[in-house]
This record gives sequence, C-alpha cells and structure tokens, in this order.
Amino acid sequence: MKNLDADTFLESLSIKATASRRPEGVTFELTYGCNLRCVHCYNPTHRALPHELTTSEVCALLDQIADLGVLTVTFTGGEPSVRPDISDILRYARRRGLMTHLMTNATRMTPSFTDLLQEAAVSQVNVSIYGATEAIYEQMTAVQGSYRQFRQGLLYLAASRLPVVVRMPVTTINCKEIQASRQLVESLQMKFQYCLEIMSSVTGDQTPLQYRLAPEEKVQIDQELLTHRWASAPEESCSASQFFIECACGQSRFAITPYGEMNLCTAFPIPRYDLRTGTVKEGWEILKQTVDQSHPSSRYECPTCEVRPHCRQGRSDAWLETGDMSSCLPHFKEWAQLEYHTHALLDPRRPR
Repeated sequence: MKNLDADTFLESLSIKATASRRPEGVTFELTYGCNLRCVHCYNPTHRALPHELTTSEVCALLDQIADLGVLTVTFTGGEPSVRPDISDILRYARRRGLMTHLMTNATRMTPSFTDLLQEAAVSQVNVSIYGATEAIYEQMTAVQGSYRQFRQGLLYLAASRLPVVVRMPVTTINCKEIQASRQLVESLQMKFQYCLEIMSSVTGDQTPLQYRLAPEEKVQIDQELLTHRWASAPEESCSASQFFIECACGQSRFAITPYGEMNLCTAFPIPRYDLRTGTVKEGWEILKQTVDQSHPSSRYECPTCEVRPHCRQGRSDAWLETGDMSSCLPHFKEWAQLEYHTHALLDPRRPR
C-alpha cells in the first residue's frame, strides 16, 4: 500500500476537487472578535457582534459541509478562541469526520486548550508571529503584554507536540526581524513561514496597505528566504486557466463569515450568499456561477503582459482596491517586473 504524507494527499485531493468542481476545503471565520488590534489586519471590526452565528447555527453548517463531501475546515477569526463555545465547535467538527485546522495568535493558549486541540484531533495549528522582540511584536499588535502571552502560548504548543506552523506577515514594522523570528520558531522544532502580502480590509479600507513593503524590499527578502515562503509563487498553470478568477475560490474552496455569509474566500467577500436563508449546497452552486460568469473588463491587461508569470496579484486584490477585478495594480506590476529581471539575471542560460 502506498503511503502519502498529509500535504501530498491534500494537494492531490485539491487537484481532483478542482477538476470536478467539488469543494474540498472551507475557511470558516467563527468570529471577528479578537484580543489583539494588529495594525495590518483586514478584520473589519475586531469585535464579536450580536449577529454572529450561534453554536447551533455553526454546527448545522458543519453538518451541511460534511454532507457535501468537504474534507478540511479551517477555523479562523478574529481569534477563534475568544468564542466561549470553541470547545463544542471543535468537538462537533471531529464527530462529523472533518479534518480541522485552527488559525490562532496563541496568546490565549493554555495547557487545557492544547488538551482540547488534541482531543478534537486538530490536524494543524497555524500560529501568527508578529516579531521576535517585545517592542516590535507589540507595535504590530497594539496590545501591551501580548508578546509575553504569545511566547508562553508557543511554549505550551511546543510541549503538546501538536503539528504547528508559525506564519509571519511581514510589514514595514517587523521586516528586520524575519531571521530572528525564524530562529525562535525553529528552536522549538516548529515550521516557520513568512508572507509578504498585506491586503486591504474586507470593507475596502486601504489603511493596512501603509504597512506593505516596497516591491524591491520584497524581492530582496525572497532572495534570502524563499524556501520559507507561505504564499505560493505564481504558477504558469494559472495563465492557462479557463476561468477569469484563476484561484481555487469557487472551484475547490469557499469561505464562511461569522455572520453566515458564504463567499469565494476571506479575502474575496463575494457573493455574500446568506446561509441563514439558504443551504451550503445551493451556495456552492451560486459560487460556481459567480466564477463562471466573471469576465474581464476593458482594463484587463494580463494576457499581453510579459511579467505575468511572475505576478502575484489576484482578482481579489484588484477588487478590494478598485472594485474592478481586471485592474492592474501598480504595486504588483512593479513587483513582478523586479521578479522578472531578477530571474533573468539568475538564468544559467543567460550569456555572461
């Protein structure tokens, strides 16, 4: 019998799901409530509002998700652990046979919570790291004392031996601490990744973008640390996609907000299908139609752009910043041009 590691298995499943247009994964935002106030965050409120889904509503949606054949559910927020019913939700997901991932800032981690994660068979814990020192970390989170809580939470996770990936969103504030953050994480035998993409708020507020690195800084970081990158590099297969929206959104994955809205993903909050009045199965058909019926406008330049294979701009980036999925954003164009020239310089076939 052939054995596959989890990442290879999930990648294979995703490819098959995309080909058959069946969902294999969902990102479920349980709450927008959070105990931190990260300056770069796309969270629209940082508060848990009264109309967030109840425990029974979340569990009913998990029933529908499992019945649709979805394998993986990633619980995120906000900070999902601020929900008082998080233990009930995680246990219920396990009973429904779902493979669960949890995204957390780890500041509320305790031995009893790691015991819960083990009991609920959480298959991966994704932790955010905002810096290697107290000053930088708390400049990012805007909450005094959060660094100490994070470090203690990371130690609890290390002791639990749960599968943990620690991910660093890189900004103008913490960019000098990438290596120190990596060393901190790897000293605990955990996997480290970093991400250079900072996005607008899902409300369209572009304030977080002021913390985005300049394209030349991103290229330099990638040259030094590319093997640790979180977001995957652009792939040639995207340019050959039959869909204008080229990513997995509406093809093999979808997202649910704390208010029960079903969207393409957390960074692409359309079509806002209301699961309180509809079903996940019907919502999936609406999402597929959203992808199928999306077409470029007259502003679409990608097919003739020489740096397209190096471009990391998604349709959601353009939509959030301009309201038009076809827009070419100058930041991403400049980034791609720098990547293009960097690859050309490194090409062994290039005449010396």
